[in-house]
Amino acid sequence: MVRSGETIRGLHARPRPKLSEQVGGELRAMIQRGDLAPGDRLPTESALVALFGVSRTVVREAISGLRVDGLVRAHQGRGVFVSDDLSHQPFRLDREELSLAEHMLQTMELRLSMEVASAELAAARRTDTDLEAIEAAMRSHHAAHLVGAGGQKEDFAFHLAIAEATQNNYVADFLRFLGPFIIPQSAMRQMPDDEREIYQASLRDEHAEIAGAIKRRDPKAAAESMRAHLMRGLELNRRSFAESHSARYYDG
Repeated sequence: MVRSGETIRGLHARPRPKLSEQVGGELRAMIQRGDLAPGDRLPTESALVALFGVSRTVVREAISGLRVDGLVRAHQGRGVFVSDDLSHQPFRLDREELSLAEHMLQTMELRLSMEVASAELAAARRTDTDLEAIEAAMRSHHAAHLVGAGGQKEDFAFHLAIAEATQNNYVADFLRFLGPFIIPQSAMRQMPDDEREIYQASLRDEHAEIAGAIKRRDPKAAAESMRAHLMRGLELNRRSFAESHSARYYDG
């Protein structure tokens, strides 16, 4: 078994969530399932302590997290109640029930579902200024690889420039929310140097194909190039995580 914090070929296992996060997750699930409906009063602090077998401090921290997320509201002297409007819950990527590998792969699938359409829109709507930003980000990514840098930040900047070229603020803002960590590097780090150079060269070619289609204002080609680019990265990381999982049980 792999303990929290152990490394599998450079990949760190997700640390075990805090007790307050576990309790908060249980309460969140009860609200989302409808076991606790809008306007319902939560069990008392003493009842929650007994229910989960934790301290009052843990329960208070869990409730505080739910309040920050807008799921519950406190009324002095009356207790804590489920919020009447649950439509404004924040989007989260820190799902405790997922392993780090599952988290990364599902994030990549999320990108695939969004960025193919993003490239298509960018090709139809981009301005000359947008194109300059896309090409500048592509050159920066190439330069990072030439000096031996990972290029994660530069890779993200390329995809963000495409999102901004959609002229849709929500698309660009959502990609900013996801942040540079959505560009996985673990599989590439595990490659021998010669394979990594070949892979990086293919990344440059794929970026150039996407940028070229956007430059030509060819939405279909832009979407197809982006799909092929992201699918190749997704499959590479799926294989890498599968090999890492096998190594945990078949070491040598």
